[in-house]
Amino acid sequence: MAGITPINYPLPLAPESPSRKREFLSDGINLRSGELHHNALTKIIQDIDVSPQKHQFYPYPHVEHERAAKTLGITSYSIYFTPGSDIAISLILRLIACTTKRLIIPIPNYFGWIDHANLNQINILPIYFNDQCPDNFCIKSLLETIQTTSPSIVAISNPNSPTGIEFDDNTLLQISNLCMENGHLLVIDECFIAFSNINHLALLGQPEHIIYIRSFSKGHGLAGARIAATIASPKIIDILSQERTESTIAGSTWTILHGILAKEEHIKKICQSIIQTRKYVIKIIMELRPNWQILPSGANFINIKTNGDNSIELVKIAALGGFYIRDMSSQERMNGYIRIGVGELELMVKFLKQIFPVEYDYSERNYSEQ
Repeated sequence: MAGITPINYPLPLAPESPSRKREFLSDGINLRSGELHHNALTKIIQDIDVSPQKHQFYPYPHVEHERAAKTLGITSYSIYFTPGSDIAISLILRLIACTTKRLIIPIPNYFGWIDHANLNQINILPIYFNDQCPDNFCIKSLLETIQTTSPSIVAISNPNSPTGIEFDDNTLLQISNLCMENGHLLVIDECFIAFSNINHLALLGQPEHIIYIRSFSKGHGLAGARIAATIASPKIIDILSQERTESTIAGSTWTILHGILAKEEHIKKICQSIIQTRKYVIKIIMELRPNWQILPSGANFINIKTNGDNSIELVKIAALGGFYIRDMSSQERMNGYIRIGVGELELMVKFLKQIFPVEYDYSERNYSEQ
């Protein structure tokens, strides 16, 4: 525009990166993003009392930190909270990976890892998923890379997003031991762990070479509250806490987190019911479409390759019933797959009726046999 004084400050060039805008859905059920759909959870959150003062006045992060750490059973100097796991990923790559500039990571993975690695000029060493050997991303390649690469950040999502595939206990022990022997820092992103049978802390403990990122978005249903925790050695926590991101977590978010953690046993039952429903949905789909390929999943979603059928057409059919599922073809190594989120049984029965209106007939006995 005429009359605007140009900026003389030497701005850096904006990086070329794809737009990550989420499509706004004004109605219907979002089964795209791994959000936790369960009426019992909704009731728990509704019953948490958030006083006006939590919005009106600044929280005291150190007090909230101590309280949350105690509830989680983690020493307060080994845990650090951030407003969502994306911030934790950003801090790790910017403040810790800066020394070696290397990231070993299975691909595909949560795009935040790749985006923040690129922003910080981190060299990415990818381990590519092959759906012809979906057992742990061809673990042989990963272990070889860990053994033949200079000290790096090794980042795994377990269960993996977006595939849902899990690393089993023996694989995790191998990865951890080789990382320790070869001077790597192992970062385990636990975003979907609530829907698996894994307990990383019980299996691997808290050695100094492991960093855990624990999100409360999926397994605790707090995607909109934006809060996550990083569990690591005090030395690493001291580095991350220089950013003081705990002070940007809202007072209302802390209150909701404490309220959810107080209902931990109820939350575990809700997640177990999602696991049961996931098994049921897979069973029904394989019975009705035995030619389709379903990746093994430890998350609250499944990925399906609709061999012989038009996957885009299935996305459209689901949308006609108000169910929004995701075409995964834009994700590296996921061409031809669609992702379906798994919510409570009642919701998934309606979904199955929408995509299989003639063949599917719900039977409670059939479900209870899972």
